[in-house]
Amino acid sequence: MKPNYFSISMYPTVAFNEEELLGRLLDVFESNEKFAPTHWGNSETVRVEYNREEILEKVVSEGRVSEVHLYRDKSVNYRGSFQVRSGHGSFLDLEFQKSIAKKMWPDFFKLADQIAEIAKPSFGTAQMCWPVPYPWNTERERLLMWMNISSLPIPVRFLPNGPLGIGARTYFSGHILEMFDRDFLLNAPAVVSELEWGGVCMDLLQDPLEADGDTWLDRWLDVMNYLEPAQVIAVPSFHESRMAVMYSPNVAWKKHLGNERSKKWNERI
Repeated sequence: MKPNYFSISMYPTVAFNEEELLGRLLDVFESNEKFAPTHWGNSETVRVEYNREEILEKVVSEGRVSEVHLYRDKSVNYRGSFQVRSGHGSFLDLEFQKSIAKKMWPDFFKLADQIAEIAKPSFGTAQMCWPVPYPWNTERERLLMWMNISSLPIPVRFLPNGPLGIGARTYFSGHILEMFDRDFLLNAPAVVSELEWGGVCMDLLQDPLEADGDTWLDRWLDVMNYLEPAQVIAVPSFHESRMAVMYSPNVAWKKHLGNERSKKWNERI
């Protein structure tokens, strides 16, 4: 069994409507021919041939684009998007439409690192999802589905509930890093490192190339159990259909949501 879905998801703390940062982000994709975009658009319904200068002109000079979509339709196939302005819910994601060969996994994680260095995400994951039956039939399959869904922090789940779980590689910074506490994360049963831009990176395994799905799941459960006392990770509930996982915010995220509401109220008065 091998992963059948790869993704990079991040909540940037910077804006990409300035030429310097947007240029650096585009450089990341253009510098590796395996990930160079073939098309781009300013919405999900627009797809034209990739043109760096056109993107910079539309975003920076004209200020007419609020989000950029990137596509690649060659052997490594993906679609992704990011908002150009910084704000609540700013989100960057890449979805790889086909599985990535194991020999390219290091390139996949390097791409995530390069994006994170520029985006400086408060939270982000680089994840490989493993096949799981729908509906699940065993306890192990239930846990595998939980791991897969939790490692994909899409806004509709993340914003009301907080971090759902960790990915194969996870990035923390800003207020989310403070929620967990830096020292607490550095002592997790994983490969954890402090990054030059101020964030923390957590890898589930030292050598992902040598691991199978069971190894990933076992380590994921170990780390999730370790993180539980911080009361940041969203609380899961499993649907009776055995096909879905729902979430509710934990103590720390409820406090964060309350602080955000108070801040907005104070700004109005």
